[in-house]
Amino acid sequence: MWKYEHSIITEATPDSIWELYRNISEWTKWDKDVIDVKLDGPFDKGVTGCMTLTGQEPFLFTLTEVKENEFFSNTTVLERAGIQLDFHHRIERHKTKTKVTHSVVISGSNAEMIGNQIGPMITKGIPNSMTNLEMLARGDIS
Repeated sequence: MWKYEHSIITEATPDSIWELYRNISEWTKWDKDVIDVKLDGPFDKGVTGCMTLTGQEPFLFTLTEVKENEFFSNTTVLERAGIQLDFHHRIERHKTKTKVTHSVVISGSNAEMIGNQIGPMITKGIPNSMTNLEMLARGDIS
């Protein structure tokens, strides 16, 4: 298994962060690696979608957990590579601030080997994406 996690503390409200998560058409604004993303239904557990990242082929994912204003997770299974990628997005209220955490877990029979190869590449943009997410949620950028 391979893991990565990054957190920020912000004055943005959980509602404003959640709205940016839920509205997938906004993902390209806060995650500059996302070229296109579509869902085959509402932003709910079990709904599938397709995402295209810069320099990569489109890939399928499934929303595996969704709890409004608290968290969502999406999973991509790459059977031929022998791995599963789980992306977790958590929102926690701490008094007047909000803690936002994004994490990635690579699991499966080839997770150790492939995780060390692709994990850093997959996660390198997360800090910048989270900064953009925060700025959008606070209304600092549009």
